[in-house]
Amino acid sequence: MADRATNLSGAFQKVTLGASSKILGAGAYTISGVERKTVDAGEFGVDADIFEFASADGGTIALSDVSYDPTDPQQNTLRNCVENKIKLINSVTSGPRFWINSTSYLTIGTNGEILMTKAGGVKADRNGLAKTDFEGKVSGAFMYIV
Repeated sequence: MADRATNLSGAFQKVTLGASSKILGAGAYTISGVERKTVDAGEFGVDADIFEFASADGGTIALSDVSYDPTDPQQNTLRNCVENKIKLINSVTSGPRFWINSTSYLTIGTNGEILMTKAGGVKADRNGLAKTDFEGKVSGAFMYIV
C-alpha cells in the first residue's frame, strides 16, 4: 500500500548514548523540532508588515517518565552534563541517538551540541515506580535522521 504513511511503533524505539548504551527506563521522548525566526523588514509608509527569515532555533529534546535508576551509567551521564555544563555532541561512540525504529535514529548535526538543562528530579508514587525527566537544548545545528 503506497498510499499510507509508515507507522512507527514504540516497541522499536529507544534512546541511547552511542550505538548501544541504552538509557534505561526511558518510556517517552519528545523532539520539538526547528523553529525559524523572522524579523520585521517593513519601513515607513508600508501598511502590511514585511518579514524576512532570520536564524533558527534547533529546538529542545526531552525524556519523560523515565524509570529512575541512580545506578544507571547513562542516566548519570545526563545528570553529570547538567551539573558540570558538559555538552552532548555528534559522536559515533557517545552521541545521543533517538531511535525511531530498529535501524534509524535522530541525532544532532555534525557541528551541533545538546546542552542538557534539566536532570535529577524524582517523582515517586506510593503505588508506582520512581520516575525522572531529562531536558536539553539543541544548539548550533538541527536534529537529523541517520
